[in-house]
Amino acid sequence: MRKSRAFLAFLLAFLSINGISHASDTIPLSCANKTNYTIRISNVIKGCEKTELSLGAGAISHSLIRPSVVDKQLMNRFKAAQAAAKKDGQALYIASGFRTLSRQKTLFAQAVRKYGSAQEASKWVAPPLVSHHPWGVVIDVNYPDEPVGAGWLEINGSKFGLCRVFENEWWHFEPVIAPGWKCPALVPDATFSVD
Repeated sequence: MRKSRAFLAFLLAFLSINGISHASDTIPLSCANKTNYTIRISNVIKGCEKTELSLGAGAISHSLIRPSVVDKQLMNRFKAAQAAAKKDGQALYIASGFRTLSRQKTLFAQAVRKYGSAQEASKWVAPPLVSHHPWGVVIDVNYPDEPVGAGWLEINGSKFGLCRVFENEWWHFEPVIAPGWKCPALVPDATFSVD
């Protein structure tokens, strides 16, 4: 976070020196209380308080190095959504998040056997090098038994920067937007890119 603020300060100084106007103090940043995960809107210049976690001011993309867990900021977004859902009487849980490449390869091979071809299997399980699970930037929510909670997340997830992305998978959510933005239209299945 400090490196991000330092870079942003440098960028703003550069823009100012070169006479380029900016409105970075108006770029919203969602902050979640570390204790109860209630959301407060700040901006990218002010940042979040020490008692808060940043939900970020943009989509979450994967790093250049493969992780071994779900992205930390994605987890913060999910915990904030989970707390809000609980207040509305809905339960949310992560059924699957980070997967190793090996695990994704196994799941894809099982899907090929089940559906008869790699092309058909790809509609339900993305190939290992295509899937966002091995990058830790996707969560499967309430699968397979509780679609009602996942439906709550589909309706309210944009507040937390979480979007359902596939028409055929009610459980699959990705951080493809900034908190508070509008989720993109659903794509039919995992054979379509959501990047």
